[in-house]
Amino acid sequence: MKLTILGSGTVVPDGTRNSAGYFIEAGDVRLMMDCGAGTVHAMARYGCDWERLTQIYISHFHVDHVGELAALFFAFKYGMRGERDEPLMIIGPRGLDRVIDGLKQAFGEKLFSPKFPVSLNMIDPGQQIDLADDISLAVTKTPHTDESLAVRVTSGASSIGYTGDTGYSEAVGRFFAKTSVMISECSFRERRPEVAHVSINDVARMAALAEAERLIVTHFYFAVNEEEVTREIQREYSGEVIIGRDGFQLTV
Repeated sequence: MKLTILGSGTVVPDGTRNSAGYFIEAGDVRLMMDCGAGTVHAMARYGCDWERLTQIYISHFHVDHVGELAALFFAFKYGMRGERDEPLMIIGPRGLDRVIDGLKQAFGEKLFSPKFPVSLNMIDPGQQIDLADDISLAVTKTPHTDESLAVRVTSGASSIGYTGDTGYSEAVGRFFAKTSVMISECSFRERRPEVAHVSINDVARMAALAEAERLIVTHFYFAVNEEEVTREIQREYSGEVIIGRDGFQLTV
């Protein structure tokens, strides 16, 4: 599996970090995970074949994770350089249909009717679906919003996990047990009990519980000193630590 970070940032405008987005290529699967501001153009910038997306996964409905869906379908409608008839599946939590319906009301029904089949698959915590032969996607609940989900994509013996947005959760850590790569939000330096996000120490504890081979930290609301953040995480977690940046690519 090849991973590309399309957006390692948050809702805060940043000249180097788009809002949340990731791209996984594995066999016939081309999966976009979250679709925040800047991620649609980032697919082209980083060599990801957006015209041949097979699935889009949405972790939850905050704007920095779902805000460019309309722009993506506008690109499908008017920006395709070639023809396609392969189907596209949009995967996400219960309530995703209401989000899509709202976008249709705002931008018009035709925008979400490209010249290829589009299906909607709303999934529940604990559910697993097949994306292709030997490639599956499973989700679990995160403590962030009513609908928020973490996801794990598995191909053969390799897997990539993505927390989406989450508060500290041992259950989420266990969900990523032995994963090849764990992508985790890392919103704050120190935990803020009133906000459902994780701190540096929270991320380290969850990755250690998961015994993930590699940890990629992203979604920062603070200025990142990479050496300091890495050092703090390594007090609890013994695997490889990668500070996520837009355009970073990794094959597992």
